[in-house]
Amino acid sequence: MSDTTQILQLPGAQLESIEQGDDEITLHFSLVHLVQEMENAMEDSLWTQAIDLTIKGIELEGELPTCPCEVSGGDFTDNIFTYRDHAPLPISWRGSVSCKLDFAGHDTGFTISGDSLKVDQIAFPRYIRHVKKT
Repeated sequence: MSDTTQILQLPGAQLESIEQGDDEITLHFSLVHLVQEMENAMEDSLWTQAIDLTIKGIELEGELPTCPCEVSGGDFTDNIFTYRDHAPLPISWRGSVSCKLDFAGHDTGFTISGDSLKVDQIAFPRYIRHVKKT
């Protein structure tokens, strides 16, 4: 039996809206790309899905963008690990966490740091196509 890994890709993600409370923020993405990697398979598969990314115990650096907007890249940080432009799913991290996002057509982005970061996948992913392994 093969092991399967899902990788969330930041470039091209569509940030639909932002909901901010006193000590938490939720980023609502209408579309992110997921790469499903299967061990010993000749190709991976590309999927799309809506997600909510929630960070609690927040500190915000930079300005939040006007939504909707397209993410051009960024970093996820889980304590000592930094993932550039991608992160393995599932995500339910605690400790020193952050999400740095850059946006298409903008020179600046923002960074949200906190003490927990969680990604909730909304509905079911939709298959796009198979892709060559990188």
